[in-house]
Amino acid sequence: MKRLSLILLTIPLLVASPLHAVSYPPSVQEPTYLKEEDVMTRGFKVHMFHSGTPDVTSAVKINDVLVVYREYPPDLWTVSKQTGKVKVISILGPYYFEGEVVEGFVQPGSLALKGNVACIITTRLKEKR
Repeated sequence: MKRLSLILLTIPLLVASPLHAVSYPPSVQEPTYLKEEDVMTRGFKVHMFHSGTPDVTSAVKINDVLVVYREYPPDLWTVSKQTGKVKVISILGPYYFEGEVVEGFVQPGSLALKGNVACIITTRLKEKR
């Protein structure tokens, strides 16, 4: 009987302890991915990642203008939103294009589309000082 009561008392402690391990207090600071400096407007140079397949390399050429869309999680928004346009300046190896924002704004994680070909905007080029 003692053993059974001991087991019954320890079960709630074992079940509740993982809940405290994964609950964190909300942060006072804004997350780094939401800061204003990650929004790139006209004139910023960006890197765009693509799959490197022949259909991408044949569809996207230098001086092409790609339309940029911001994708939202499906539980928050049902459609994507056009936010800007990026002009392809050069090819950086087999998987990257270098582009320049020519209209609107872009953010890392945005999609640049031309027809059925897509590139993801990864980073902006930092100015060398």
